[in-house]
Amino acid sequence: MMRKCVGDTVKHPERDESGQVVGIITNPACLLRTLVIEWDSGETEEWSEIEFGPLQD
Repeated sequence: MMRKCVGDTVKHPERDESGQVVGIITNPACLLRTLVIEWDSGETEEWSEIEFGPLQD
């Protein structure tokens, strides 16, 4: 699995819903990324990238 990019589609880890990555926030101290996701319902949330599977470059 590749790292998520702006424009990628993701599945909600807890609900049967899809969303699109609309932004990425990187913590400079640990390089952990937070995805800003706009769900099909119109709700926007921030989720740690690790919630969507193992990280790879």
